[in-house]
Order: sequence, then C-alpha cells, then structure tokens
Amino acid sequence: MMKQKILQLNESERAWIKAHLDAAAFFVETYAPTNKSDLLSLSTLDRAFAAWIATEPTDGVHINNVVNAIGMAFGAKLVEGLGFRWVVASDTQGTEMAVYALPGKGDVLVYPANFVAKRWEKREINFLEPSYQKISEDLARLKQSHTVKAWWKIW
Repeated sequence: MMKQKILQLNESERAWIKAHLDAAAFFVETYAPTNKSDLLSLSTLDRAFAAWIATEPTDGVHINNVVNAIGMAFGAKLVEGLGFRWVVASDTQGTEMAVYALPGKGDVLVYPANFVAKRWEKREINFLEPSYQKISEDLARLKQSHTVKAWWKIW
C-alpha cells in the first residue's frame, strides 16, 4: 500500500486555482448577484449553487467546471479562515488538489472539488457554511487534543 504524499503546488497549479476562483466569481454574478465584497462568501456561494442546481444542469463539462470552481472557492475559505494550505495529495487512488492543516498533529486533508462533487451527486444545497463550521470545530478539537501539557502543569 502506497503512503500518501503531500506535495507543494507548482506555478501551473496555483494558476489553475486562480482561474477557478475567477470562474467562481463569474458563477456567483450569474446565479446569485451580490455586492463585490460578498462575492465569494460561503453564504453567497451556497445561494448560487442552489440556484444553479434548480436549473437542472446536464452538460457534463459545465457541471465539472462549476464543481471545480465552487470547490476551489471553498478551499480558499479554509485556507484564509482556518489556516489550511494548498497542496497536491497523491496516493493509490490518484492525485488531487487538496487543502492541508495540522501537519504531523492530525494531518487534516480536505479535497474541496471532491467535497463539492459528492454534494452535486446528491443535489445537496446549502452545505458550504455548515461544513465550514463543522471543519472549524473539528480542527479546534484536534488542536486541543494535540496540545501536550508539561508534566508539571497537569492540573
């Protein structure tokens, strides 16, 4: 069994993320117009995704592009707000863009595009904000469980 590898992003991968963040902004402007400062907020992304799902899309290329755009926007929120970092994760199942937190102290990996793809398959909506909150809580719990007290501070 191959151990998972965590690799740093190269310039083309960074550009790919940036392109999908730009696509997410365009997607939001199309499906949930809002003010520019709120463009990629989780609530706005949730609203846009729900409006898009309601159109019952069938074009596979368009669906894949939307899943990637929303996924990268979600990943960016985890990076900005919770201290994750972008990586490429590779194992026997393949190689995929991911966000990574607590290296060596929990090794938390989230695959944002896959995360959104699974919700697309179920036609689930309004999942980004609650998922972010749950990940935040889980991360805080992991951080706390990996905080080792010195033996003289056991009380």
